[in-house]
Amino acid sequence: TGSSCEQCREGATYSGAVISPNLETTKIMRVPHALSVSDCIAACCDLSGCDLSWMFERRCYIVNCQHKDNCEPKKIETVKSYITFVLRPSQRPASLLGFGQVIPSMVHSVGLQNDPSEEVSSLKKLSLLGKDPSLEEIPEYIDDYKELEQDPFQVVPSVITQCTHPVLNAAKELTVSAGDNIQVMLPKNEVELNAFAVPPPSTETAYTYEWSLISHPADYSGEMEHRHSQTLKLSHLSVGLYAFKVTVSGENAFGEGFVNVTVKPAVRINQPPVAVASPKVQEVSLPTTSTFIDGSQSIDDVKIVSYHWEEIKGPLREQKASADTPVLHLSNLVPGNYTFRLTVIDSDGAANSTIASLTVNKPVDYPPIANAGPNQAVTLPQNFITLNGNQSSDDHEIVSYEWSLSPKSKGKVVAMQGVRTPYLQLSAMQEGDYTFQLTVTDSARQRSTAEVTLIVQPENNSPPVAVAGPDKELTFPVESTTLDGSKSQDDQGIVFYHWENISGPSSVQMENDDKAIATVTGLQVGTYHFRLTVKDQQGLSSASVLSITVKEENNSPPRAHAGGKHVLVLPNNSVTLDGSGSDDDQGIVSYLWIRDGQSPAAGDVIHGSDHEAVLQLTNLVEGTYIFHLKVTDAKGDSDVDSATIEVRPDPKRSGLVELILQVGVGQLSEQQKDTLVRQLAVLLNVLDSDIKVQKIQAYSDISTAVVFYVQNGHPSTVIKASDVSRTLHVQLLKQKADFLLFKVLRVDTADCLLKCSGHGHCDPITKRCICYQLWMENLIHRYLNDGESNCEWSILYVTVSVFILIVVMVGLAWFCICCCKRYMICVSF
Repeated sequence: TGSSCEQCREGATYSGAVISPNLETTKIMRVPHALSVSDCIAACCDLSGCDLSWMFERRCYIVNCQHKDNCEPKKIETVKSYITFVLRPSQRPASLLGFGQVIPSMVHSVGLQNDPSEEVSSLKKLSLLGKDPSLEEIPEYIDDYKELEQDPFQVVPSVITQCTHPVLNAAKELTVSAGDNIQVMLPKNEVELNAFAVPPPSTETAYTYEWSLISHPADYSGEMEHRHSQTLKLSHLSVGLYAFKVTVSGENAFGEGFVNVTVKPAVRINQPPVAVASPKVQEVSLPTTSTFIDGSQSIDDVKIVSYHWEEIKGPLREQKASADTPVLHLSNLVPGNYTFRLTVIDSDGAANSTIASLTVNKPVDYPPIANAGPNQAVTLPQNFITLNGNQSSDDHEIVSYEWSLSPKSKGKVVAMQGVRTPYLQLSAMQEGDYTFQLTVTDSARQRSTAEVTLIVQPENNSPPVAVAGPDKELTFPVESTTLDGSKSQDDQGIVFYHWENISGPSSVQMENDDKAIATVTGLQVGTYHFRLTVKDQQGLSSASVLSITVKEENNSPPRAHAGGKHVLVLPNNSVTLDGSGSDDDQGIVSYLWIRDGQSPAAGDVIHGSDHEAVLQLTNLVEGTYIFHLKVTDAKGDSDVDSATIEVRPDPKRSGLVELILQVGVGQLSEQQKDTLVRQLAVLLNVLDSDIKVQKIQAYSDISTAVVFYVQNGHPSTVIKASDVSRTLHVQLLKQKADFLLFKVLRVDTADCLLKCSGHGHCDPITKRCICYQLWMENLIHRYLNDGESNCEWSILYVTVSVFILIVVMVGLAWFCICCCKRYMICVSF
């Protein structure tokens, strides 16, 4: 039995070949969902007018050649390409889509009218290839394409059928039509599609219908009703393109039809824009020469795409103002009236305009305001004054001042200086009224005038006022006192003073009784009254009386307070004794600190403080000091108090070590001291913090004494100075002489701690024992053992021992000589 369904079969096939299409005349479409060579051939069979399928760089293209030259295969080695020509006996008028009826989701058109892409660029390059005469047709896929077909493509039979093959009878082909493509416009979103099949079904049978949506917009949310009937109802469609396929089948009959539905957006009625210029009316005055007019407040229902400003009226200038921006910036304006037009255009091309006006005024120059100052008055004998016109003002600048005598004062005598300055200096005036006129001129030659009146008054003499000063109260005895009348005053000056004693217990002596200040001596206990008389140049006088009271003295002696007892612990050797607590009813006039004769002589008074209330002492030594404070008041009465200072020995005295370095004390820096401490810590095998430097002082002009102690353990205990000095003596003076920064001259205990074997005392300067009479050092212990100075040997015992040793040595020598002589005699015989 044969098949009544049309078959599409493969024609010539080429591997490693491409075509060089003319993209302007050749119709090429890409099938994105064709993932294999078989799918690509099948897609070509489904499209009427398709001449070949082309799998190029893993993309499927179907081609309508139109001209034979456009589809001639050409050899290429650099890419994988497979071309299959499709042969069909006839075209299916209804079931195959033509190149003019494309389903967007199935194929994509490729051509020059589209946007440039990598795909089009590749095809353009292929169009430059020439024909390769050596290309031969191959009967089947070559090895490369067999591998390509396996992954990711899959091999299909070389004969493509477009319908099923019934076993007995061939199916009858139906011509199906779903009608013409439909276009609707929102708000209408409902459509009915009707399918028609030719030939129609017989009366005994009926066709079955199956509608399917094969392409739709991305935001599709519509509804399909009656999908299995001849009429399909669509609703709730959104904007976009919809592609539908209807399949009609009956008894031994089959056919398909396609239709597109396009839903367009609703027609929008464009509202023209509204141009708004702000401010619509504007006024500025020079010197302002720039301003803005804002058109950004213009409105439109969609969008304004263009702004244009133009000056349609204005004063003559080199260039009219114009701009294509929302805001018009105006500068270099000149006085005059301006009119500007703003035109706005929206996205639909609608335009609107508005007018804005600007007035630029000339600068206003107000006349100046002259100010000659307030009216004034002077009183003779003063006949000079200065008038001040610098309070005159102008909105720009005053360029000239001119003073003149007003016609009202014509004939007045006066001397004027600075008549063309703000300041008029007047002199040589006489009694009367003067009127002066000030004229000021600004930069626009505008003028203003002001007047000021000056009154010269006749001389007016007032009597003087005598001031003898406040009353005094003195304590007897009084050597002298002063009478002060210098505070007396007069408007023209006092020319006469006279002091006189008008009452008192005794007569007094006065000096300079005709001066403002007089001196009085010889006062006794009681009350005195003195009168001061003063006169001015006109003979006017005034008098004032002064009272002086002299009382008996009731003096109490002062009370000294030296500060009590103080305790110091070395190395702190400074103290302050405060005697400021001493008091007196009339005040203490002198302080004197005296060291007690039984106190140690050591210790210094600094800053000469032994004659002050506070005594400052330093360099005190161990012992008890007593200082006596004597205070004396103004009457010569005095009082004495004592203060005691107990200076106790340093509790770390036994641990103090003295290191003598060959460096001046002024040349030893703090950094070098820290380095010295670290080096000593290394030598003594202790921490840096265990070495405490107590004192650094000059030992001589070229040497420095560093006094320190070493502590160790928890709680800290001070290591004996003798142990530390012995260790440093061995290491610094014998083993590591150059270890420290400076040369070590001596290392010893700070205090002389030698016991001297109980037969002497330790010299604090040399740190050596000074033995009593008949005692001396143990030289063996001193130089062969630990080197410590001592007084262990008795001179008597040493003398006896040396005498015995000499006798023994002489005896041994005599014995040896005798033996040698006897031996010589025996040998000679």
